[in-house]
Parts: sequence; structure tokens; C-alpha cells
Amino acid sequence: MIDLKRFLQVVFVLAFCFCFSTSGHAHTMWLNVTDYSPKIFSHPKYAPKPRAKSVVYFGWGHKYPVCDFLADKYLGGFFLIGPDGGKEKLKPGEGGFKATEIIMKKEGGYVVAASIKPGFYGKVKGEKDFYKMRYAQYAKALINIGEVFGNPFSKSVGHKLEIIPLVNPGRLKLGDWFEFKVLYDGEPAKRVKVQARSLFSFTGESFDVSTDNNGKARVKMLHYYGPWMVKAAMKLPPSKEFKDKCQELSYTATITFAVP
Repeated sequence: MIDLKRFLQVVFVLAFCFCFSTSGHAHTMWLNVTDYSPKIFSHPKYAPKPRAKSVVYFGWGHKYPVCDFLADKYLGGFFLIGPDGGKEKLKPGEGGFKATEIIMKKEGGYVVAASIKPGFYGKVKGEKDFYKMRYAQYAKALINIGEVFGNPFSKSVGHKLEIIPLVNPGRLKLGDWFEFKVLYDGEPAKRVKVQARSLFSFTGESFDVSTDNNGKARVKMLHYYGPWMVKAAMKLPPSKEFKDKCQELSYTATITFAVP
């Protein structure tokens, strides 16, 4: 049997090696979770009130699951959405990965959501205050606690670009299809490129698909249990607001979850 702790240590080391050998452009943000299906527990001394807990930490760069450190200046919103739709603002932990403990007090589906402050990247040579792109990025992590019925992750959290699961990924098995849709400004995003990859793929291979005219796509969960990351990326001509500021608009959305 594989020693999971030792395996993750090797994965992290390899990821750092690959990451720092790449150029530092167009970083992507995602959320990692130490346990995507924590159990509610109690203890007379340490946890007198029943609760489940996990730790969320940030991925930032080019190589899943870890790569570079996310600077404080980039982080925008960071919150937890509970089964009843209530939203709790999260304070990111200290340190490079901003590891943050989250406490959940009842069964159901939870979403951890984060965003990057929009900004401009890549000055165009010979132009004053004109950039190659304006970027915005969004990330979600999906957590199941206890008996979860239906799909608690079908509602938007309000991100400009967002991946919406059409099935609860925490209930998938190997060989199942993970079906989802991509929304831009709340509307189906057509022909958007999507990549899916498993934490346990030593080669870093990804499964590449595109959304259809209804903004829908699917990926087959082959070979790997455990954590997965799905990423959608789209580029658009600059809007009227930004046509004098950049050449294009760049949006990225990620979700992470675990196949049990």
C-alpha cells in the first residue's frame, strides 16, 4: 500500500522543481484542501461541540498541486459558503501557502471560494500605460461532509467566470463522467478550453476538452482517485472600458475536489 504522506511529500518536491524551472508569467490560482470529506467529531476537552475541520491552502503558478507563493497584494475575496448558503469571510493564514483552517459544524456541501484582484500584465513596448492583458482569476474548492444528497454545488457563487458542477464530484467513482458547465457573467460560456488533471498523475498529464454551445463539457474520471483540479480559461477582446488599456481580457476559473 502506498504511504500517502510520503507520496505527497514527493509530489510537492517534484512540483517545486518543475515550477521554478518555468518562466514566471501568467500564473494560475487554485485552492488545495487537506481533506475534501472530513468527518464531524467531538471530544470532551478539545472539541466539546461537534465539528469537522480541514485546511485550505493556495496553489499559485504553473504546476499542480503547489508551485509559487501567492503574495498578499494579489488576493481578493476569500470566503466559505455553507449548506444553507450563508457566507463566512475567511482570514488567510500566514506563510507562503496561506494555509487556513476551516471549521464546519454540520453535514452538507461547502464551497471555499477565492479571487485575485484584477490587474494588468505585460507592458507593451513603445506604448505608455498600455498592457498585453487585463486579468481576473477565480477559484473554488468543493467539500462534502457526511450524507450529502443531490448536488449542493449547482449554484453560482457570483464569480465572473465560474465552473458549475452538474453532478456532485464527491460522489463520483472511477469511470464516471464529471459533467459541468462554465458561466461567464452568469451566461453559458461557449467553446471555452478546459483542462482537468489529477494530483496523483506523476506525468502531470491533463485531459483537455472544450465547452459546447450551451457552455457544457465533461471529463471521464480515469485512472486516479483523490484530488483533481479543473481549469477553464478564456480570452476576449477588450471591452469599451479597457480598449485604451490593454490588448485583451483574460479570465481563469478553477475548481478542486476529490474522487473518493
